[in-house]
Order: sequence, then structure tokens, then C-alpha cells
Amino acid sequence: MATVLKVGSNPKGRDYVVGDVHGHFDQLNKQLQNLQFDESCDRLFCLGDLIDRGPDSEALVSLIDQQSYFSILGNHEAMMIAGFERSSAVPMHKANGGLWFYRLSEAEQRHCVEWARKLPWAIELDVGTRRVGLIHAGLPANSWTTAVQNLRAIEEAWEAGAAFIQSSVADAARKFLWDRFLAVHLYQRILALGDAKRTLAEYKKLFTERQDRIAKAPGKLLAPYQINGIDDVYLGHNFVPTAIQVGNCHFLDTFRGHPGEALSILCVNER
Repeated sequence: MATVLKVGSNPKGRDYVVGDVHGHFDQLNKQLQNLQFDESCDRLFCLGDLIDRGPDSEALVSLIDQQSYFSILGNHEAMMIAGFERSSAVPMHKANGGLWFYRLSEAEQRHCVEWARKLPWAIELDVGTRRVGLIHAGLPANSWTTAVQNLRAIEEAWEAGAAFIQSSVADAARKFLWDRFLAVHLYQRILALGDAKRTLAEYKKLFTERQDRIAKAPGKLLAPYQINGIDDVYLGHNFVPTAIQVGNCHFLDTFRGHPGEALSILCVNER
């Protein structure tokens, strides 16, 4: 699979994008049923981190067919791959919800890793008169074009089986799978929440109370969220209490499995 997958428009149905699912297959299925999702014509695009933490990682691995159900690579899939490649990476994956993987047989582990290595790192989706980009964590230089160039530069090595410790792959992973600059900038500079440790409930309350600061923020603060070369970008990885748009960036990682929470699933095509 190419590191960047281009997907044409869907003339027959709806295209949805969902934030990090993290093993919560039943929650995803419930919300898709409520949307009357029809896999014969509708499509679902996942922003990576399908696995870990929740109870049904294997079911989500089986779901992705890159026809009706698409996904890009997330940092949790990257941790799984790294844990399979070298034992020194196992503790980090286990500590972040990956214990399920190490309970599988070696053949089952290999199947999951081969599946993950075929996931694109980014998707560019045609939604009619617009193009939208899907990427897990970050976009260096505020440029979709630069991101695509960076990812294509590692494509040959990645398809040949390069490990995450290989320098060019490691650098790309830091930029596109792990980066938290946009979230930190939003929380600390725009919403002025500082870096104090807070409970999830406190974050949700303050985030809701201060959302109006985004519209009032000076252009200089909002500049990192205006991504050139694409109409809109959808991102996961960085938790936000509610789906939110800043510039042309849409942040959808809203679900932690707590009562009353829901996955953020947005329809992105023009129908």
C-alpha cells in the first residue's frame, strides 16, 4: 500500500470520517446503525488508532477492507508494529493498551502487523468540489503538499519493510503519527489553559467555556491551523472534548469510552 492513498468521489452514497476508535467496535457499530450506514454505498474513513484500550481491537482489524471501511496508520498501530519488530518496544505498547496483542499467537500477531503495514499514512479524498486530507497527528510546514512529498520520500523503504528505528521512517512517524503541536498550541495559547494537570471533567468544562476564544484569536495564533494545498484536513490523536474546527483543521479524537461520550463521525461529502 502506498504511503498516501488517493480516493475518488463517492457518487452513490455518503462518506464519513471518524476519530480514534481504540478498540470500541460496539460503540462504532451502534453509531453507524443510528446513521443508517449502508456499506453497499456509504464509506467510512478512520483516522488511525483503531486498536488498543478498548475490548475489540481484533474486530476492527477485520473490519478495514479499504473499500467500504478505510483507515490510515495511527501511532497505536505503529507501536504494535514496533513491538513485533523488537522486544525493547513491547513495554511501551503494553502500557498504552496493547496487552491484547501479546496474548495472540505469533501467526495472529503477524497477521495484525501485516495488516497495519499496508495502511496508508495519509488519505486524500475527493468529496465533490473539494479535496480533504486525512492524517493522524500533525502536518509540518502547514502544507499538505509538503506532507505528501515527505511521505512519498519514505514509501519505497516502508514498502520494503523498513523498521520504525530507521531514521527517515522514525522522522516521518514523529511528524505524522506522534506530533502534538497543534493540540498544545490550541490548549495553551488559544484557550489559555496552561500546562497544569487537570481531570478529564475539568478539561471538558474549561474547553466548552472557552471555545469562543477560537473565533476571537488573532490571525497569528490561528496560522498553524490553515493548511495549504488542501481544502480541509481531518485529524485524530489529540484529544478534544468535542469535535472542533480551527482554520481548516477538524479535530475528531473525542472518545475515551466513558459514559455519555460518543465517537465523532462527520459526513464530509456533498450530497
